[in-house]
Amino acid sequence: MPVKGERSHPLEGVKGAKKRLPKLPRAPEAVDLQEQSSIYLQERNQMMRLKRMREEMLLAKERDLLIEKGLAIKQLSYLMIVTRQRLLRLPLAIGQHFGDRDVPIREVVEYAKRLMNEALTELSKLPLCVEPDWLEKLEEES
Repeated sequence: MPVKGERSHPLEGVKGAKKRLPKLPRAPEAVDLQEQSSIYLQERNQMMRLKRMREEMLLAKERDLLIEKGLAIKQLSYLMIVTRQRLLRLPLAIGQHFGDRDVPIREVVEYAKRLMNEALTELSKLPLCVEPDWLEKLEEES
């Protein structure tokens, strides 16, 4: 039993009771009506945006239009491999075209531009070549 005048530690509270959670920081208080209104509108717009995004995801899920992140990353990596291989072939193609002979720089630059434009045109059409069930076909082939 504590001695008269001795108080229990203020942080302990009531024995056996749950500890209180710390209070969350409050939103900044606005001093005038216009500032309060702008804070309210920002929070409301953020909540409406989140609600809209959630509804769009649920709708896409119902329509079976969502894709898994892992599958999207695999597909992107295959596309990047094709891109990398296509771009790394350019110097080899230029070297094979001109060989050891002396050629004016202008001719080399024009040929390199033409090759680069062909490569970029081919790569721009690459996303159109992607098929939705590409992973199943890949597994069937191997």
